[in-house]
Amino acid sequence: MLLAALRLSSPAQLVVKSSRVATVVRLGGDTVTESLRFFGTVGLLNGSRGKYAATTAGLAWEEVRAEDHARGRLLLHGLFKDHWAAQAARAALTDGPVKAEALAYHLQQGLPRNPLRGKHLIDWLVEALVLHRDRFGQIHAPADENPPGGPMPSPRAPADGTLILGMNVQQLHNLPTGRLVTLLENYTNMINYTRYSDDLNVTDIEIASAALVV
Repeated sequence: MLLAALRLSSPAQLVVKSSRVATVVRLGGDTVTESLRFFGTVGLLNGSRGKYAATTAGLAWEEVRAEDHARGRLLLHGLFKDHWAAQAARAALTDGPVKAEALAYHLQQGLPRNPLRGKHLIDWLVEALVLHRDRFGQIHAPADENPPGGPMPSPRAPADGTLILGMNVQQLHNLPTGRLVTLLENYTNMINYTRYSDDLNVTDIEIASAALVV
């Protein structure tokens, strides 16, 4: 739905009616209008009363996400981390993780119409690396290191021992969300640095990569 709105608005940031987006995604007009209004509160769209246009942040997210999903999640993190839903979720998780259904019900209170809005809020907060959902269906704040019952089993590492950001797949998988965000931000900065540095050599890159996992 968000992608449809951004594409219809285009880089020209044309104003698009929510009814037109509803036709494209084949959903009810009220549902689409409410969703687009929500995306407006985080800065991905701009507008009101059923008429919305892409923002610079929204267009940047669409472009980056198509090339690198991880970087797209980082952009979302910056937009969502101070949103009222993120603050409410963190407050609800002060005493530890809770079931996704319970948190969704909590976030849903006071919101109109669609009873699934709480669930959708959680989905976006997880996508934005504000929250973490474990395999048991519980939601954690980023500071939580391991879910109840021990750490999640990790996917099998590549047979050739390939390292990603100086770590194997298992090590990356076990990182808490907050640490992963910091790691990806540092990695992005390093890539941007190497892109514009003519004098950078292999040793420089190795040193920068090692610094990411300290």
